[in-house]
Amino acid sequence: MLANRKTAGPAMRRRWSFMVLGIVLSALFGSKAEADTRKGIAAYQRGEYERALQELEKAAQKGDAQAYYNLGIFYREGKAMPPDLKRSFEMYKRGAEKGSVLAAFNLGQAYRKGEGVAVDYAEAARWYEFAAKRGDYWAGNELGILYVEGKGVRADKIEGFAWMYTGTHMDIMDDKALANAIQLARTRNKEELHQAQERGKSFYQRYTKPHMNVVRTLRNQPS
Repeated sequence: MLANRKTAGPAMRRRWSFMVLGIVLSALFGSKAEADTRKGIAAYQRGEYERALQELEKAAQKGDAQAYYNLGIFYREGKAMPPDLKRSFEMYKRGAEKGSVLAAFNLGQAYRKGEGVAVDYAEAARWYEFAAKRGDYWAGNELGILYVEGKGVRADKIEGFAWMYTGTHMDIMDDKALANAIQLARTRNKEELHQAQERGKSFYQRYTKPHMNVVRTLRNQPS
C-alpha cells in the first residue's frame, strides 16, 4: 500500500506549525492583512484562543488567504469552540480559492477523507494538483497516489510516478514520496520507468523549483 500523509497526529502538528510559516508566505505574496494574521498567531501561542480567532477573522475579512487557512485549522482543532469540520472545510476552500497553497493541500485532504464534506476524489485531485503546481511536493505525492489508484482521475501509473518524483529530487528527498516511487518503480519496465522519470523531472523544473519558498516551508515541518 502506498503511503500518504495522515490528517491526525503528526500531520496536525504540521498544520499548526504552519500557523507561523503561513505568515512568511503571506508576506511573500504581499498580504495586506499580514499584521492581523500575526496578531492572531501570537494570541494563539499565548493561549488566548478567542482573541486569536477574532484577529484571524479580521484578517480573513480583509482577504488574507493564509488567515483562511489558519481559520480552517482553528475550526478543526476547536480551541475556542467545539470542533466544526464543516466550517473548517469552508475556511480551507476560501483560502485555496484565494491562492493559499497550504489551504489547497488541506482542502484536498478534506475531500479525500470526507472531512466536513462528502468524499470527492475528483475535487481532491484538483486541489492537490493546484498545490503541487505551486511547490507542494506533499500534494504531489497524494496526487500521485490518486493516479495510481485511479480515484478521481484516470488510472495512470506513469503520471502517478511523475508527481511522486517531484518529492524525491535531491533538493527534497521526502521519505514518503521516495518510498512510494521505489515501490511503484518495481512494477514498471525499463522503458516505462524512463518515461516516468523524465516526466517527473519536467514537473520538478516547471512546478517545484520555481517555488522553493514553499519547499523550504514543507521541509521544516514534521512528517
